[in-house]
Amino acid sequence: MVDPKKTRSRSHTREAILEAACTVLVEKGLEALTLDAVAREAEVSKGGLLYHFPNKDALMLGLVNYLADGFERDLQAEFEQDDAPGTPGQWTRAYIQATLRFDKQRFALIVSLLNAAAKIPSLLEVVQEHEMRWQQRMQSDSLNPVRATIAQLAIDGLWFNEVLEMGLDEPLRTQVIEALMTMTREPN
Repeated sequence: MVDPKKTRSRSHTREAILEAACTVLVEKGLEALTLDAVAREAEVSKGGLLYHFPNKDALMLGLVNYLADGFERDLQAEFEQDDAPGTPGQWTRAYIQATLRFDKQRFALIVSLLNAAAKIPSLLEVVQEHEMRWQQRMQSDSLNPVRATIAQLAIDGLWFNEVLEMGLDEPLRTQVIEALMTMTREPN
């Protein structure tokens, strides 16, 4: 019988390594994120891991981009499902909805990566590039740029409070989200 781990494509191996890194990071913390630990979790050889990520910094960079790509997919899905396609604020609404998709595991992962980014300037630059791109898209959403920025800052703040387990109680949380969504539909 053929071992499925040996027949994984390179892209699947890379994704398995990134998923394993996510698991190690969330379950054991940044200090435990070593190439050996990730290779073990991904069930690949260290050489197989090094083929995709030659060092820990490259792995961390891969993680940031992996998460950003996932967020981009969430954004695109929300954009396509918007109930008012082609109207001002569509992208801002997608950003709000995609941000709300984050679960506790992804919260923990992002907090760990932001902690790492604070210590690794090159990683911080990549995080900032992603954030700037999303902010620029929001500001060019045919919505008043001030209103779009307020919506972004508010949903990011709500997300951050939930990361810190200081989220709003219901029904206030729902009312805040509804107010943000309404703000994206109001005429400029």
